Amino acid sequence: MHRRRFIQHSGQCVLLLAVSACSPLNGNAGSATPTARQMPATPTASPTPGPKSDSELAASIVQHMSLDQKLGQMVIVEFHGSDYNADLRAMIQESQVSGVLIEEKNGNAQTRDQLVALNKALQAHAHIPLFITTDYEGGVVNELRLITGERPSDAAIGASGNTQAAYNAGLGAARDLVQLGLNVNFMPIVDVLTNSQNPGLPQRAFGSDATLVTNMGRAYLKGLTDGKVVGCLKHFPGLGSASLDPHYELPHMDRSLNTLKAVDLVPYRTMIQEGIVPMVMVTHILNPELDPKLPTSLSPNVVTRLLRDELQFQGIIICDTLWMGGISNTYSLSQAAMLAVKAGTDLLLGPRSLADTRSMLSGLKQAVNNGNFAGDQIDASVKRILEVKLKYKIISHERALQLATGVSEGEQ
Repeated sequence: MHRRRFIQHSGQCVLLLAVSACSPLNGNAGSATPTARQMPATPTASPTPGPKSDSELAASIVQHMSLDQKLGQMVIVEFHGSDYNADLRAMIQESQVSGVLIEEKNGNAQTRDQLVALNKALQAHAHIPLFITTDYEGGVVNELRLITGERPSDAAIGASGNTQAAYNAGLGAARDLVQLGLNVNFMPIVDVLTNSQNPGLPQRAFGSDATLVTNMGRAYLKGLTDGKVVGCLKHFPGLGSASLDPHYELPHMDRSLNTLKAVDLVPYRTMIQEGIVPMVMVTHILNPELDPKLPTSLSPNVVTRLLRDELQFQGIIICDTLWMGGISNTYSLSQAAMLAVKAGTDLLLGPRSLADTRSMLSGLKQAVNNGNFAGDQIDASVKRILEVKLKYKIISHERALQLATGVSEGEQ
């Protein structure tokens, strides 16, 4: 609460007095009406500021963040184990990372009670509430199968031709995730499967027709959104024609821009124009039509010029994990992170340990200090990340107001 001080100077009238009660400033202060001079000043309450928009709150929070905190908000980490351990504490409380990736192979999701307790501990120790993310797909990829069992694949859903089935799958996934304490699902996959021999996608794609994939992807995404979970279209600009799996090698694809626009980009363009997409994941492909030297995930031509500028996507751009062979066979984690951010990426997947996290963040900070990218680019990325966290109530309005005024953890 602000206290006002009301000071009455000799020979001057308090501003709250009526003009007629004041004497001219001619040194004859005693000519003022005595009762008027003795009237107590009445404090006037300041107007209560209305609730700020998510965009305004996010911008205010960014203003109170250090460079280290901003860079931390641009990173999602992996970790090993099933409980809140010392490495997690360092990544969340010291590095203040944006979120974590829950994976079965890392031992993160073993039982329902264990995962719920872990996620509560993660959020309880975070200065800015976390994205708690996973790949909760169905079929061959399901990082929560030990807890929730098997789920139908995208291929099975797509084959049904029933968009209601896709919506129900998305809504059901969201309900499972919310109950377990997660808030981001890296779904739906909107790759148009034009190569039936694709090594990684046949059971993970809705189909080979761009319209079908768009309709199924839209329905699934709406299910996630209605269930209050952040969805993410993947794998931009389209992995459906690949003959190699980027987990192991970098696919080389000579796909023309016209073909991409007519097929692979249709789901992205349609849903981005509809304004329903919070996040897009860029994959690792080398396509000379788009960039003769850099993989798509590290290319300004793809990330900024195609996705951000041409398709006018305003949400979070996230890269697929940078430890995948398609990137790590050529680039170190720090190199890849720097190039991804320089390309226009907002959110980075890649660190698989505390050492990885520190190395990546150190490299990014050095790149900023060396002028590899401008501070306003970092601010814009962090603002987009915070806006999504606010929209999906990951950051509560009350906590956002605290962060927007620079309240520290100890003052929560």
